[in-house]
Amino acid sequence: MKRLARLACLAGLVLAAPAEAAPYADNAYGAYQAGHYRRALSEALKRIETDSSDAAAMTLVGELYRQGLGIPPDQMVATEWYERAEARGDVNAAFALATQLLDEKSGKRDPARAGALLEKAAAAGHPAANYNLALTLLATGREADDKPAVAHLEIAAKGGVSDAMHALGVLAKQGRGMPANEQVAARWMQQSAATGNIPAIVEYAIMLFNGTGVPKDEAAAAKLFQRAAAQGNPIAQNRLAKLYQFGLGIPPDTIEAAAWHLAARSQGLDDPALEAMFDRLKPEQQGRAARIAASRISSAVLTAP
Repeated sequence: MKRLARLACLAGLVLAAPAEAAPYADNAYGAYQAGHYRRALSEALKRIETDSSDAAAMTLVGELYRQGLGIPPDQMVATEWYERAEARGDVNAAFALATQLLDEKSGKRDPARAGALLEKAAAAGHPAANYNLALTLLATGREADDKPAVAHLEIAAKGGVSDAMHALGVLAKQGRGMPANEQVAARWMQQSAATGNIPAIVEYAIMLFNGTGVPKDEAAAAKLFQRAAAQGNPIAQNRLAKLYQFGLGIPPDTIEAAAWHLAARSQGLDDPALEAMFDRLKPEQQGRAARIAASRISSAVLTAP
């Protein structure tokens, strides 16, 4: 469950739906979404000057300071803005403040208060708060906490949190917090993969290749492995190398197999069988595979999120 034991990324979740925070034409959030951060700050401050209870604008100012968008980052100032917004009932601010209170840089680290705020935001339906609350429940290792964790993950998944979809797929495979069901696991993995979640893409590809919870489809699995491999995932690179080696779901190609093997090996994923295949190649073929692998490793570094 190590994949599940991390805090959800705040960026893109706190301010993912500004229309909900401000149901009117919104220059501040519009500028934020367009990447015009200095203008977003200026517009948000204008709103606050006009209306001292504008919690959504305060949350935006906090987010700009937290990420250092258009201004130098300042976690203490961000925390102060989040506190002002949370006191005025903004659910995005409640979640943002919870994450800040877990960070020493905020100057106000308070895990107990952070937990209470996380629960408050989750109860209000905040997707990322529900996801993170689910992680805290799963981390206890208590069976009694698994079912509530699943309920929180389902709320997060409906809110578009792809990591929550992936987590539900993992739990459905394990039968943790819900009956073990490969079909349910495959559906969640497919939904998460459709959002571009790389771990889910890899796991769904494996399920497709093996026919686990879904009809077996080696060609579809190969396409997914290619997608994840291009993003630098070593497991996908290793699996794709094997598919090229044996021509499973994709035309056989020894050079491609060797190149993907070298890419995976560069990240610490050894495979004796593929290494033996590489050793059997002619020096010219080895050199060609190495050059292809080098280009892919560089590309993956440049395109990694």
